[in-house]
Amino acid sequence: MQKQVKFACPLDCFDACSLIASVENGRVVRIKGGRDHPLTRGMICSKGRQLLERLYHPHRLLSPFKKKGRGWSKISWDQAICEIADQLTTIKQDYGTRAVLHYADAGYGGIIKSVDELFFNCYGGVTVPRGSLCWGAGMAAQKYDFGAALGHSPDELGDANVIIIWGRNPADTNPHLIRYLYQARKKGAIVILIDPIRTATANLADIHLCVRPATDGALALGMANLIIERGWMDQDYIHDHVLGFKRFRAYVRTFSMERVSGITGIDPSDIERAAGLYARRKPGCIVLGIGLQRYGNGGGTIRCIDALGAITGNIGIPGGGVNYANRRIAPYLAAAIAGGCGPAVNRRSFSLPQMGEFLNNAVDPPIRCLFIAKANPLVQMPHLHKTIDAFDRVPFKVVTDMFMTDTARHADLALPCTSVLEEEDIICSSMYSPYVNYSARAVEPPAGVMGEYDFFRALARKMNLDNYPFMPPLDFLKQAVGPLLEACHSDFGSLMKGAIKLPGTDTPWQDNSFSTPSGKYELYSEIALEAGLPPMPNFKAPLKGPPGFDLRLLTPHLKTSLHSQGFAFVDDPPLAHVNPLVLAEKQLAGKADAQVVSPNGRLQVRVKPDAAVSEGIVMIYEGWWHKSGAVNFLTDDVLSDMGEQAAYYDTFCNLEPLD
Repeated sequence: MQKQVKFACPLDCFDACSLIASVENGRVVRIKGGRDHPLTRGMICSKGRQLLERLYHPHRLLSPFKKKGRGWSKISWDQAICEIADQLTTIKQDYGTRAVLHYADAGYGGIIKSVDELFFNCYGGVTVPRGSLCWGAGMAAQKYDFGAALGHSPDELGDANVIIIWGRNPADTNPHLIRYLYQARKKGAIVILIDPIRTATANLADIHLCVRPATDGALALGMANLIIERGWMDQDYIHDHVLGFKRFRAYVRTFSMERVSGITGIDPSDIERAAGLYARRKPGCIVLGIGLQRYGNGGGTIRCIDALGAITGNIGIPGGGVNYANRRIAPYLAAAIAGGCGPAVNRRSFSLPQMGEFLNNAVDPPIRCLFIAKANPLVQMPHLHKTIDAFDRVPFKVVTDMFMTDTARHADLALPCTSVLEEEDIICSSMYSPYVNYSARAVEPPAGVMGEYDFFRALARKMNLDNYPFMPPLDFLKQAVGPLLEACHSDFGSLMKGAIKLPGTDTPWQDNSFSTPSGKYELYSEIALEAGLPPMPNFKAPLKGPPGFDLRLLTPHLKTSLHSQGFAFVDDPPLAHVNPLVLAEKQLAGKADAQVVSPNGRLQVRVKPDAAVSEGIVMIYEGWWHKSGAVNFLTDDVLSDMGEQAAYYDTFCNLEPLD
């Protein structure tokens, strides 16, 4: 007979879906959506279905492997633990703990695998990244404006009369949002999509503004100027709760409709229509995408858009807000992850998007060990040629993963890890869903696979780390969520029975008490000024490509994969979406294959004529592995204006015939 086990999807996307595993004779035979979850309600996407494929895939790592010359040999866990312990002990004695670089990202969204951070804190403080490959510029921007990035509960979309989806494609990447969009439209809400690509979400929108890449900030400032000129702003809200309005008003006066139209490529009448609908049909909600801030001017763009919510009084009201992320849970978990030793005080940090540059130049001490978990940086990092060369020069490298990823292939030790179906865990999303989910173990891990929690506990014992908290995994989970459950007036038993909603998630800033120095929404930020940034929302003209590279490369997320995880089973070359007019201009019309060339490298692609992609753009979904052709062999390791964010979308390229 089958048993049904409730677990949660660990992928770091917007939704953190509740799922059900059907288990028969100790094997998972089916995965379906959990219908009783208040947000995800039984829905499961193709990425979630891949969890079963990954669980029993023949290429899954089922034992530790050690590199021998150009090949690999199986070793025991005892051998792996002994070698890692010896290396870490020697490095600590000879160079200090900061000679170890620990990089763990969001390839798995549960709490139990954060034990790696706990271990390295107890080890003594190591080198860790700061900044972001994903969303750092937008997070920094909203911290200047609001004091934190907090999002509205998804069901509040039903209260909105106007919804602006700005640079986001929920039809592909946030499917549970679509139900709320339909509900809002049935109530009469107007949906506006702003995006340089006519994505699948455009089919749900009443208006699509096809903005030129990296000009969204100018569009927002032009809308703000019009709102102020026409008297559509909320003067009482501005007077009581907004700092710096007079300075902002003086700045946006220069963004006339004619100027903004010339910058963005959008007709003045369409700009006026969008501004009027948003300002005059309150409440108005803005839902921001992550791609908006992957330009050199990305953080400034988010601040310009945030300002629209402030001057119209669409902040702190149901159905309003400028929704980018929902950073509520991290403060509750910090103490458990730090462990009994407290936060590491000996850390050194580097700018994550420039990992290759840092590895090449690190001194006092140089990096002697890389430890990579929950990440595939040799696919996701910009400027891969530089990053791989620097990575290979580090003397000792360890990677934990379910598969022999491109990063694992360049390591000295590749350690297998457990699937979410083989661990008990607590899972949540910091992007959209306000719910915390209990995830039960469905099956035991296969012979030869040790979970990260057990591995780091064994490694700490081998190294005699007396300050390491040697507690059972369930006790660790209970300790980790204790402060959160207390804030929710709940307990662990209740969490095991069903999802718990994070406190205060319905309407952020409802009390108009912002987490800024002034306690107000800050159009003028002294903190930004102290950081060497413009104190107000500011538009910086987009970069232009160097001679011979006249196309901008956009690399958004694919519907069927979270970053590189879904590409483990793909051997095809990347698909380049290009406007037919561009293909004709490049004399590639009718060609099935071409190469995309940037100042950093070249990539063979299949060509897909696609009128949904604006002229001047080549769009290739990110995540392809080296065997197919990783897009980040083309990108550069430049940073955004704030948040030390990878400015992937400031990569310029050309399309050429195959040699």
